[in-house]
Amino acid sequence: MWNRLCLLFVILVLAGCYSVGRDFPTFPIEKLEPNVTTKDQVYAAFGEPVERGADSGYETWTYYYSLYSVTGLQQKRLHFIFNRDGTVRNYSFSTS
Repeated sequence: MWNRLCLLFVILVLAGCYSVGRDFPTFPIEKLEPNVTTKDQVYAAFGEPVERGADSGYETWTYYYSLYSVTGLQQKRLHFIFNRDGTVRNYSFSTS
């Protein structure tokens, strides 16, 4: 009995999925406007960023999600650079 439970556990682990980051919605991306959309609006649409940083003196937020499974790898990444006034300076989105 114990051997069967161990075997079942190993099969479930091998067949399972592994994710990195936090999933986020993609539908609000088309509504983003540089120099208009604010940090508060980005936060309301996507939640807490996975990473915060700086690029040439400008604040950056990054959202990413990777799902590793038996069927392959799915990834998406959304990166924001904010102006000093709190509006979106630039953003990039990629998916695979």
